Amino acid sequence: MQIQKNKNVQWIDVTGPTEEDLASLKKKFGLHPLIVEELRAPSTRARVETENDYLFFIYYFPLYDTKDESSVRSEIDIIVSKNIVATVHYESLTRVLGDFEIGEAKTSLELLSRLIEHLIVFEERQLRHIREKVEKIGRDVFKDQERDMLERIISLKRDISEYRLSVRLQEPILKSLLQKGIQFWGGDAEVYLNELIGEQMKVIGQIQDYRETITDFEETNNQLMNIKTNQTIKRLTSLSLVAFPAMLFEQLFMMNVNNTPLVNLPYSFWIIISIMIIITGGIFIFFKKKGLL
Repeated sequence: MQIQKNKNVQWIDVTGPTEEDLASLKKKFGLHPLIVEELRAPSTRARVETENDYLFFIYYFPLYDTKDESSVRSEIDIIVSKNIVATVHYESLTRVLGDFEIGEAKTSLELLSRLIEHLIVFEERQLRHIREKVEKIGRDVFKDQERDMLERIISLKRDISEYRLSVRLQEPILKSLLQKGIQFWGGDAEVYLNELIGEQMKVIGQIQDYRETITDFEETNNQLMNIKTNQTIKRLTSLSLVAFPAMLFEQLFMMNVNNTPLVNLPYSFWIIISIMIIITGGIFIFFKKKGLL
């Protein structure tokens, strides 16, 4: 358990809550036993609950996994009283909360607003790796790397979907927090929490733009693959047509019948070979001029 405080408010941060941590939080906030149980492990759904002396809600945000190259959903449980904000999480969030400072916050509303704004700013920084990948795919989409490009696009679409799912869960929570926050803090909460909703909507707008962009690139890449496939089929068909007359000519001379022309002439083998080469070469040149090969 880590604590920051000034003369007005304090922030308590708990990673992997122990029984001692839970007992301390229960005493500080007067938590209902069901809330204490909720804090023991990650929750299955996000929600906001209010009691007379505290407000409890579950906040999800995306966290990029460098090994898996995808965003995963992380959870922070937040408890707020009139002068204390407590955050409980089940994994180390040093890179998320390690640089957070409560500053000169005068109320728990102001402190909570700073905390969520800090998380939203972190989410925007997390978008950087998605933006860089989208820009790189945009530069490479016409470099004859369709198969590799398809794998990169699929991987990025998965990352975008996971990220988008996490930030989408924030929208109803922040709106519910706005409604219950006004009851808990009064009218001042509307200004702070509406601003947070606006900032969060900007993040959703950005990820939606990247989602649409990568879909456009995927369609372009698919079209390029279709063009190459059609060209390959066309070439194979043309080659079959080029070879067919020569094969037919060869089969005619393999027929064991009387009076087959050219068979009894001197150098008949070379004559037949020459005719086959001339027929094949003529058809090849014809298809080449027509752009079929």
